[in-house]
Amino acid sequence: MVLKQTIKQPTTMNETSLRSVLAQASEGEAIELLQQVLRQSARMALFEAMEQEVNALCGSKHKPSESEYRRSGSELGSVYLEGEKEGIRRPRVRDAEGEVKLEVYQAASTQRNLFSEVVSYMEQGLSQRGAARVKAKGLSKSAASRMWQEKSLEQLDLLRNSSLKEQQFVALMIDGIRLAESIWVIVAMGIDLEGNKIMLDFEEGSSENSTAVGGLIERLKKRGVDSRPEQPLLIVRDGSKAIKKAVNKHWPNAIEQECLIHMQRHTRDKLRKRDRAEFDTYCTSLRNAQGGIAGEEAFEDLIDFLSERNAAASLALKERKIDLLGVHLLNVPSTLNVTFLNTNCIENSFRNWRETTGNVKRWSLKNDMVSRWSASGMLWAESGFNKIRHASDLGALAAALAAYDPSTSLHSEDSSTAAKAQETICTPTLK
Repeated sequence: MVLKQTIKQPTTMNETSLRSVLAQASEGEAIELLQQVLRQSARMALFEAMEQEVNALCGSKHKPSESEYRRSGSELGSVYLEGEKEGIRRPRVRDAEGEVKLEVYQAASTQRNLFSEVVSYMEQGLSQRGAARVKAKGLSKSAASRMWQEKSLEQLDLLRNSSLKEQQFVALMIDGIRLAESIWVIVAMGIDLEGNKIMLDFEEGSSENSTAVGGLIERLKKRGVDSRPEQPLLIVRDGSKAIKKAVNKHWPNAIEQECLIHMQRHTRDKLRKRDRAEFDTYCTSLRNAQGGIAGEEAFEDLIDFLSERNAAASLALKERKIDLLGVHLLNVPSTLNVTFLNTNCIENSFRNWRETTGNVKRWSLKNDMVSRWSASGMLWAESGFNKIRHASDLGALAAALAAYDPSTSLHSEDSSTAAKAQETICTPTLK
């Protein structure tokens, strides 16, 4: 490992000469000079601290103490200053048993000084080899890997073991992300009454299946997140049957909202190109509608349009009517539509997540690799979150959820039967 030139105890530049040199230098030269001065100050502080420790053990050079310690010259060593490894000449102290470790030198020479910086690089997507390269050979790839494992385990513990009982969540978004062949991670994001988005937990699985989703929900329930009869949750999801099945089983009184953007994208592909622009207009009207009556009117217009162009697609949407109109039936302000009629919030976090995990080439299920990287990716994504738009209207959503009658939320394996029963019960809301 190549070190910078061995540095002896530095000399100082007085304030007057520094000002004179900075005044004559260009901006770039002045910045470089100032950085050199700061590094020199750090070196001086290190040498002074080591000398003070030696004096405390042995006494001064000209007046040694009567302690068991004695000076033993110096030797070449290395320390980490401002993230780079540098060679220095360090003092030595011995006693009757041999070499005495100097605490100041031990602290300055450990790679732990690079810990926060290396972890920060890797959280932002730099590979372990890249982190080692950035540190100018002052760090090996294996050392960077050990630092990352330690930090990611801390993050996994932070994400998984914190209690959520005191949080007031009004909605959850559940979605899956594919990491590799047969490696999926199902993720839950919560939105609280203040509009904060919080990454809650995840579950590994071989696919986006109901078992994995069920495991995620069960762990959330143990940590304090539940859809209670007096305060049900709004669950926003894509069109996944596995997520729907698990939600219906574990949170039967939850109100579900299927992502309208996913619905639009999948249905649009089934239409002729000449019909797609008009179809998009109907979808926009549905997303902008406020309340159950307006929502159903927009939905029926969409169904009428589809019926003449793709009967199968029209029938498929009719069977999912209740889930596609979940938010509309709560009669909340349409300002909340932009957040709760789609899964954009959680999918955007996946894009940020990819910045962290993009350099992972081979995922291993033989250890905790997926869990550690997933936790780190989720917390990294969360660090860039802002509150949702129109968070001031979340009180209306919470009130609507509290007043919601669970008996109107019917779930059945036969979706069309459930939809018809729902229409019968909700006659004041539906057309």
